[in-house]
Amino acid sequence: MSMTFDSENRMTTTDADLPLKPRLTRSEAKARTRAALLSAAKNVFAREGYGGASLDQIAAEVGYTKGAVYTHFASKEDLFLELLSDGLFRQIEFLETLLEKARARPEQLNDLLNGLLDELDNPESEIGSGLAVLGVELQLESRRNLQLAAGFTDIVGRHREALQRLFAEVFRIKGTKPVMDLDTYSGTLIAVAEGLALSRAGGLQGRVASSRQVFNILLGLEPAVHDVRKKAP
Repeated sequence: MSMTFDSENRMTTTDADLPLKPRLTRSEAKARTRAALLSAAKNVFAREGYGGASLDQIAAEVGYTKGAVYTHFASKEDLFLELLSDGLFRQIEFLETLLEKARARPEQLNDLLNGLLDELDNPESEIGSGLAVLGVELQLESRRNLQLAAGFTDIVGRHREALQRLFAEVFRIKGTKPVMDLDTYSGTLIAVAEGLALSRAGGLQGRVASSRQVFNILLGLEPAVHDVRKKAP
């Protein structure tokens, strides 16, 4: 091993003495680039909106060229579809895992739900408010781009069905009856989560309720005026 000494006579090593990092395989390198582009796209779409975002911006976000984007995605639409689909798949998996735990340990239902709702409000979470903002972008763009909307029909339907199963289990464990159909509950929660996320992202609405508070009010588990009564003199 070769050694050198710095100006203070401290022993140092050169890069040649360090263990070599294993080179990534071609498939590993492609997967890393693809993941980096998806992460960059999430930031750019949330910041610029679907219409304002460009593949050049997405590539520049992580130091790639637009050609690198086209190596992995056929178009901006294709990239957006994969980004939002991946987020919804992760949220469905989260919901299914929560359901399994709730059925096994019904007494932990409240803690499990609070964990889910805190994740939905977390902009850093893979299933959090950043995903909800993308959902708003999808709805806005789908009014002008029917092909984009068609690409999400299946995954959006599966997402709503997962939420319906969650609501059904909550009502079963709580021993209460829903006052509207489960699909309406699911759609309402999605709409509220997207609205809250958009309000927080814009920063113009001041304080808004958390998803946890809205969920409890929706299920009749917490009165809408709970906090007001608590603070009243």
